[in-house]
Amino acid sequence: MTSSAPGHNTTPSETIAVLVVSDDPRVGEEIDYGAPSHVKAEIVADSRAAWSNLQQMTPAVVVVDIQTGSAGGYGLARDMRADRRFSDTPILMLLERDQDGWLAKQAGASLWRTKPVEVSTLVGELLSLVQGGAADSGS
Repeated sequence: MTSSAPGHNTTPSETIAVLVVSDDPRVGEEIDYGAPSHVKAEIVADSRAAWSNLQQMTPAVVVVDIQTGSAGGYGLARDMRADRRFSDTPILMLLERDQDGWLAKQAGASLWRTKPVEVSTLVGELLSLVQGGAADSGS
């Protein structure tokens, strides 16, 4: 799977690799369904699996549902920010509650949204992050 560097301007002919971390398969399916064909989502159920995948791929953006299996999304974001390979990779966090936005920011999220999120909004925001857009965080 090919990927582009964070903030790299892509053309529709370039594959955009997105790592989706969620134990809810609908999140990844919605991205696959709503995204243009050049966006390829790799879906894993929890943060441990995500970290393992990150050793094999460099996604253009990571979508983290903080209700992820055995290891939390906040820890994954902190680990990514501490590792120079992923320190600039955009992270879009999906939260259960509005008031958890400050936790997402402290962990290193580039952007966060409270679930449920419309598919078109989610896809638009992840594409904006890939293009280096600076969308305002929050729901």
